[in-house]
Amino acid sequence: MAHRMRSFLTLLLLTILGTCVRAQKDVTFGQQYTLPSSTLAEDRVLNVLLPRGYADSTAKEYPVIYLLDGAVNEDFFHVAGLVRYYQDHHMMPPTILVGIANTDRKRDMTYPSSDPRDRADFPTTGGSARFIEFLQKELTNWTETTFRTTDHRTLVGQSLAGLLATEVLLKYPGHYDDYIIISPSLWWDREGLYQRMDSLTSALTDLPQRLFLSAGTEYPVMVNGSRKLARLLEGRTDATFLHLPAEDHNTILHEALNRAFDQWYDPTVIRPYHFANAWNGLNIRSAPSLDSAVVGKLEYGASLGILQQQEEETVIDGLSGKWTFIGSDIGRGWVFDAYLSPVGVFKEGEHLEQYAKRTLNLSGTLEFPYDGGNQVGMTVQSDSYGNQFVTHMAYESFGLELRIQNLTNAQARVWLSNWALARGMSDKNAKLLLLDRSFEKLDYQEKDTNNFITRTRSTFFADRGILSIRSESWNSKYGE
Repeated sequence: MAHRMRSFLTLLLLTILGTCVRAQKDVTFGQQYTLPSSTLAEDRVLNVLLPRGYADSTAKEYPVIYLLDGAVNEDFFHVAGLVRYYQDHHMMPPTILVGIANTDRKRDMTYPSSDPRDRADFPTTGGSARFIEFLQKELTNWTETTFRTTDHRTLVGQSLAGLLATEVLLKYPGHYDDYIIISPSLWWDREGLYQRMDSLTSALTDLPQRLFLSAGTEYPVMVNGSRKLARLLEGRTDATFLHLPAEDHNTILHEALNRAFDQWYDPTVIRPYHFANAWNGLNIRSAPSLDSAVVGKLEYGASLGILQQQEEETVIDGLSGKWTFIGSDIGRGWVFDAYLSPVGVFKEGEHLEQYAKRTLNLSGTLEFPYDGGNQVGMTVQSDSYGNQFVTHMAYESFGLELRIQNLTNAQARVWLSNWALARGMSDKNAKLLLLDRSFEKLDYQEKDTNNFITRTRSTFFADRGILSIRSESWNSKYGE
């Protein structure tokens, strides 16, 4: 009985596994076409990735990226993945990618070399002129009659394909609007193209809109030639060279393409996290208006990310600011940016030094020592955003100063008012700080049991958006 039960369970498990296997489907990514070429007297395989939604419209047209070395066992899949990622995250416009698979790479990517070593090592080389004719005539005509395209074209090539893209740019200009050229093999022909680069660029009258060049830790002429080409054209068009020394010839392509797409297309503004700076909590609203519904409430000090901000300013409770769309742990919505802080907020009872050590990631330090001969000394500690904590030293006195960057006038007033509340100031006096545009209300003195007087003052430097809070202490025997 037990034997029959085990057999039954084994059969059941195999049936389930078999069903699961039969339910699997192939993952498809792009389409493959074959184009008979009369120019090259051969068939050429083309791998194409259309943007999402291409089939949903019969009118919308798309720019085209032409990828050299575009076979499925070359660079098509990882470049297609990068293109799709950027498009899916709305970081570049929907674009058609056309990858051109190789048949004889050394033949197609090189012009005739005067170096007998090149000809001996690669006997089929020197056919770039015919391949460029294929690219600019047959391939372009096929692409633009097969798909709905704009007239904007980009050419991408690395290594020998980068050599070809450089040759197209310098000798056959006008066909492509943008170029991404990575680690071009400018060693070819005893560095012939590199040696003629000055005269060829001087003769160029049909310039591309954008040129992005990059190289890693590679053969020197690949790096120097790319840098030189960008320098020769940077005053005439949008030309960039990016050195990526952490990459080598095998790893550079994907990262360089990522950097090129990010530079050209990505509209995302990288913003550090902000914090809710409303003492009694910050309301999140469904629309940029006080009349809209409250959809959540952030606690004082809660972190949030800014996603969008209106251009026009408005005034609420005497504070001028902008409605800002944010994301947070409790949801998304609109808040008034006067109650946002680019740095963490004060805790109740916290002194300036305690706050700085807890909140600011202080790293850089400058010291101007007080040695008795000098009347004053100072130590300045900074974080990566430019916020500073400063220690002032003078004869029989000592001071601490906090400098917070990137604040609007309204944010600085809210920040100062909340700091005063955290230090125990009454709501009434803190309210006066909130309404005071001159920042002169926070100027008061206290005397402790050791006869030390502490005076705290605030200053806002509107032209630089810096709020300064400074506390100074000195012995009362030297004067009030």
